[in-house]
Amino acid sequence: MARRKRKRKRKSDPTRFSKKVVAAILVAVAAFTVTMIVVYLRTGGIPDTLVTAFFAFAGGEAGALGLIRFGKAKYEKPDTPSDNSAGGGEPPAG
Repeated sequence: MARRKRKRKRKSDPTRFSKKVVAAILVAVAAFTVTMIVVYLRTGGIPDTLVTAFFAFAGGEAGALGLIRFGKAKYEKPDTPSDNSAGGGEPPAG
């Protein structure tokens, strides 16, 4: 009988997740904007408080993701050791 190979569980990629969140935010902003245009055309006015709150929330989420990515890029140590061929360290033997 043939044995089934077990699939390894993939580790979740944080950059992939943040890209999905950014895409969702953009879709939500576009849908909200279109909805508010339709509301304005039908009623002649829009709920200003709702618009302000929505864009504050969307901007806050995008800003938080940006800060997280900036912090990881700036303060995270590289996974691979750096190459010392550019100088410093001991000279090569030989």
